[in-house]
Parts: sequence; C-alpha cells; structure tokens
Amino acid sequence: MIEKIEILAQNSWLSDLSYVENSASTQLDAKNDLQDKKLFIADTQTAARGRFGRDYFAVKGAGIYMSLALKAREIPENYTILTAAAIVTAIENLTTKKPLIKWVNDIYLDDKKICGILVEHHLASHFNIIGVGLNFSISNFPIDLRDKAGSLFDDTPTITRSQLIAEIWREFVNLQQNQNFLPIYKSHSLVLGKTVEFEENGRTIIGTATDLTENGELIVNSDGLVKVLSSGEISLKKWC
Repeated sequence: MIEKIEILAQNSWLSDLSYVENSASTQLDAKNDLQDKKLFIADTQTAARGRFGRDYFAVKGAGIYMSLALKAREIPENYTILTAAAIVTAIENLTTKKPLIKWVNDIYLDDKKICGILVEHHLASHFNIIGVGLNFSISNFPIDLRDKAGSLFDDTPTITRSQLIAEIWREFVNLQQNQNFLPIYKSHSLVLGKTVEFEENGRTIIGTATDLTENGELIVNSDGLVKVLSSGEISLKKWC
C-alpha cells in the first residue's frame, strides 16, 4: 500500500497525487490528465513502455511505478539527468546501497538494472511527463531478464515504497533549486572514463566516454574525434 499522506507531507509542492492499484500506464494517466505537478502512482502497470518503446516488466506491490506531469521548464534531457540524480541520492539517504547511473536513464545496482526513467515532452500542451519504474522488492524475474534485471531489495526491505517515493521527489525539488544535479549524476556514472560501444547511422563505433554536456549529452572520444551523443538518438550497446 502506498501512503499518499506521507508522500504529500514531504512534498507540499505537489498539486495532487493519484494512486490506483492497476493502471495500463502511469505515463498515459498523466498525459490524459495534464495537471501541473500532479503525481500518478500505480501498484502495477499492464501496458507500460520504456525508452524506444521497449516493454517494461512490472510486479504488483513490488515495484514503484509513477509519473509526474510538469509544465515545461526544462528540456527533457535535463529532467532525465535531474530525476536520475534524485533517485540515487534518495536511495543513499535511506539505505546503505550504492546505485550507479548508466547513461542516460537507467539506475544500476550490483551490475543489474533496477530502475528506468522515461521523460516525454508534449509540444502542444507544453508538458513534460516524467516516468519512473523501479524494481523495489522483486525476487523472481522472467528467465530472459534474470541476468540483467535486479531489485533494490532482494529480501525484506528496510524502508517502505512510500518512504522512497517521498524522498525521491523531495530530492528532485532540492536538486533542481540548487542546480547541483549534474555533478551528482557524473559522480554516479557507470560509463564516464569507460570504453563504450554504440551505433551511429548503422555503424558500430567504439570510443571513450569522457564527459557530459550541461544538457546531458555524452561526449565520446573515438580515434581522436570528439562525438556528442544525444540520448534521443543513441543507445549504448556496451561499456567496460
């Protein structure tokens, strides 16, 4: 059960919170409502999609599935960086775990993905919809996901989902106001300083990830050439 009062008490900036047991997708819920600063949470999702339309695995009561509607103030890439920084900070504030960020929108723990972020911008309405799917206490994954998907807790959680949700959005506003989310993102990066592999115009390119731009683009040095990768066009295939 999600404690709506607990979340709102720590986040008075939210205009409202909608909580349902079942949703096709909290992203769709937010798009259909479009109330500024309203948070949508579901115990499970039946038709959720991640970046590039990928399917998302959800377990009722064992994950955090939520979307926030915001009038556009930042470009979508900035919201992705901000949200990722808020999530890793919140986890570290409440637990002893040390999550890392795989550019651009995935949170990893012990070399497995535990969280994905999807930010969608809607030009007509001037809204950004920030979606978060986090494996909170999932112990059993489908066979095809077991080698790459993980969970924040494999056994009994030491915190509640409501506590983590409240802390994530509290840190979201705190980091946004202080404008210090990019250094946090960089310090938790899985790929900076690593050799990365990606595809560009049908070609596989290998290089070293050296930095991020202020807009969250990945700077890669490949055979002496500097490439600036946009998260909307490029997905990393490997990093080591």
